[in-house]
Amino acid sequence: MRNFFKSCAFLLPVIFMVFMLSTGCETEKVVTETVTVHDTVTVTITVHDTITILVNGVEVDTVVANPAMIAQGGMVELTASATAQPGVGPLTFSWFASAGELDAQTGDTVHWKAPDDPQVVTITVHAANAAGTFIGIGASMVGVEMYVPTVTPYYLGDAACAGCHSGTHADWAGTVHAHAWATLQESGHPQPFCNPCHSVGYEPTAMSGNSGYDEAPIAKFENVQCENCHGPASDHVAQVNPALVEVSFDMENCGKCHDGTHHPYKTEWLQSPHNFDPYAESSYSCGGCHDGVAASIRLSGGSAQYPLSTFYGSGRITERPDTSLVPLRAVVCQACHDPHSDEYPGQLRTTADVPLVTTQGRSPVITEGGTGKLCMHCHHARRGPEAHVANGSAHFGPHSNPQADMMKGESVFFGVAGPTFQWAGISHLNVQNSCKTCHLNMIEYPGPAGSAVTGHTFMPTPEACVNCHGSISSFRDIPAAADFDGDGAIEGLQDEVEGLLAILKQAIVDDGLDTTLVNPPSFLGAIGDTSVSTVKQREAGWNYAYVYEDKSKGVHNPDFAVQILQQTIQYVTSQPVPGAVIVRNDNEAVKNW
Repeated sequence: MRNFFKSCAFLLPVIFMVFMLSTGCETEKVVTETVTVHDTVTVTITVHDTITILVNGVEVDTVVANPAMIAQGGMVELTASATAQPGVGPLTFSWFASAGELDAQTGDTVHWKAPDDPQVVTITVHAANAAGTFIGIGASMVGVEMYVPTVTPYYLGDAACAGCHSGTHADWAGTVHAHAWATLQESGHPQPFCNPCHSVGYEPTAMSGNSGYDEAPIAKFENVQCENCHGPASDHVAQVNPALVEVSFDMENCGKCHDGTHHPYKTEWLQSPHNFDPYAESSYSCGGCHDGVAASIRLSGGSAQYPLSTFYGSGRITERPDTSLVPLRAVVCQACHDPHSDEYPGQLRTTADVPLVTTQGRSPVITEGGTGKLCMHCHHARRGPEAHVANGSAHFGPHSNPQADMMKGESVFFGVAGPTFQWAGISHLNVQNSCKTCHLNMIEYPGPAGSAVTGHTFMPTPEACVNCHGSISSFRDIPAAADFDGDGAIEGLQDEVEGLLAILKQAIVDDGLDTTLVNPPSFLGAIGDTSVSTVKQREAGWNYAYVYEDKSKGVHNPDFAVQILQQTIQYVTSQPVPGAVIVRNDNEAVKNW
């Protein structure tokens, strides 16, 4: 049967080209179509008074359409007739129905009982000659208590997808999308203008027939289903052709509904760094984090080359479709969220533990952090200091944004302190859901005068700190525990850390680093050049780059950040920071007089 369908696949465009139906019409319509194909036979199916002609003959003459919806469980008589070219001989007919029951599989006339649920059913008849050779096919769509689509492709409902995609369908059934209609009805304020985002095909697309919930307001088109994102699937199902269904990583696929004052995800994401990622459309080798399509594959654990636990090299995500089929994307919604599954909170791709780079005999794994671990699978150092200290690098230092390493207290050059020095433990990594809590601080819709906040600019807000630090207007309002940079004042933590960064930078320059010997002149450029910097300067420079690239100015792990800078300054200058309170290895702050 599969080979047979392949052999007659060329007929399908003809089938739909000549299909003419008009719902609710009580008088006959006469439409004339002419189609020239191969010289064999013309097949006509009569369903009640609805006639559809599909062709493997010379031309289609008159198409008569007087459709009426068929009642659930109703009985329908089907008649096939054919006009054959001379010499074809007697014909036999075989019948098929996508739903309902046929009382016979062969014959000029059969009877079909409609199914008990509203749907569009396709009735098909195959014509064969006396030798049993297939020579023609006819088909008609019948509406069972519902609207019949006027063009293809059209919407089928999620049950049509479940047959081939049972696993994915079962996962989807557990998501909030699968219950979106009930959520709306139970909200206490369902309105017709809400329906497009809570049902299938409510608003027709340029490529689809208007065949969704607005035309057939029945249960099969309720909820956010497969076809909301993948498009109408009738052609895809009929031809079993993956190319006839959409796989889109366009942000608008989600943003068309997930926006507005009640939940402005799209509006906020458009302002976020994830939208303005300059590497999203430039490099396959960085795609595991920077290309939303490749990132979605990696974060779902789908790549043998880049398994979820070890993404530290360079190269392509092998399962990623070619960019001619699926263009490169920024870090869009689908990169972090799985539309098909609620295995993780918020339909996140993963909250698996995060292995950090192995360095200096340490192989740390982040087990803390809750849903924030999703962020850490990209926001980590990716490399340790050994290679850059020994050999230098034009891209000296940890990979940008080593926030996961800072929060865990790992991946610095620990040699700036003695082997018994006790480094501070984790700090904000212990906050429930870590990154998510501070960077996606959500505020409920306040009413018509305002807008909700979803946190999808990914920029931390002072409001997220209120529970621990009280009312503040800026992160700089959070005071340091002591004067860590020795300037005689206890400032905000970020000011103290910036002070220490400036002291360390100057200490390395005073140690003999000449930043003018590289082109263009730059501090890290000079440190990464082995003809300009010493090993000791590169060791200290690594720790400077690490704290600088973390970008939190100490907030992610205050004690650890201060220790790194203070111990590295002492490593370069051979004395503690003058006038500063030193965070010592006994975890007690001691004033260095």
